[in-house]
Amino acid sequence: MHLFVADGTVGDTATVRQRYIGQVVVDPVQPYEERWTQVDGKPGRRLYVFRLRPAPGVTLALTDQDVMQTASTTEALPVPPAVDDTAGTSATAVPTEQHGTDSTTANITGGARTLLRREGRLVTAFEKHLAAHGHVVHRFQIRVTGERGAFLTDPYDATDNVLYEAKGKATREYVRMAIGQLLDYRRHIDVPDGLRLAVLLPEEPTADLRSLLEAEGIALVTQTADGFAGFPLPPATA
Repeated sequence: MHLFVADGTVGDTATVRQRYIGQVVVDPVQPYEERWTQVDGKPGRRLYVFRLRPAPGVTLALTDQDVMQTASTTEALPVPPAVDDTAGTSATAVPTEQHGTDSTTANITGGARTLLRREGRLVTAFEKHLAAHGHVVHRFQIRVTGERGAFLTDPYDATDNVLYEAKGKATREYVRMAIGQLLDYRRHIDVPDGLRLAVLLPEEPTADLRSLLEAEGIALVTQTADGFAGFPLPPATA
C-alpha cells in the first residue's frame, strides 16, 4: 500500500493537503491492535489500529508528528466485554477478538508461518462460560505515562474481582510470560478489595509450573472437555 497522511490545508480552503509517507505492508504477525477512545473518562469508540511496516527496501518519510504521542498520565480504562454476534447478544456490548478459524497463514521473512489462534478461541470460550454463570466481565485498556500506545488486558471478572491472562500453550515460556504480564497489570489497576490474578490455559501445565503459580499467589484455570477446571476460584482470604 502507498501511505499518505493529512498535512494541513491548501491555502484558505477546506481542501486537505496529503503528504506521501512511502510504501508499507500490514504486519503479518499482528496486523492490528484494538484500542478505545475516551469520553469523560468512559469508553467511547472501539478502534482497530493497523500495524504498518515499511515495504522491503523502503525508508518511510516520517516526522515527529506522524508518531503516536506518549501518554501524559497512567490510566486503566474499563472497556466492555465480548459479544457473540451469532447468539443475539445485546448490541450495546462490544466484542473482544473473535476467531472463526483455528489458524491463519501469513507470508513473512523465512517462509510461510502458521499463526495459531488458540489464545483467542480460549478467551472467547471462557468469556461465554463466565457469562453463563452470571458473572460480569470486562477488560482494561492501560496507558502508561511516557509510553506510546495502549494495551488491553484479557478478561476481568468483576463479580469475583479476578484478572485473567490467557495463553495458547501451557509451556514454561508462556506461563512465565503470563505471570509477568499479570504483575505488570496489577500495578496499574486499582479496584476495591485488591485485584486477584489468574492464568487461563488450554491444558494443565507441569507440576513445577503449578508450584510456581502457587508461589506467586496466582490462580490457575484450565480448559477441559466439558468446561473449565479451577473455576470458580475459592473465595478471597483476608
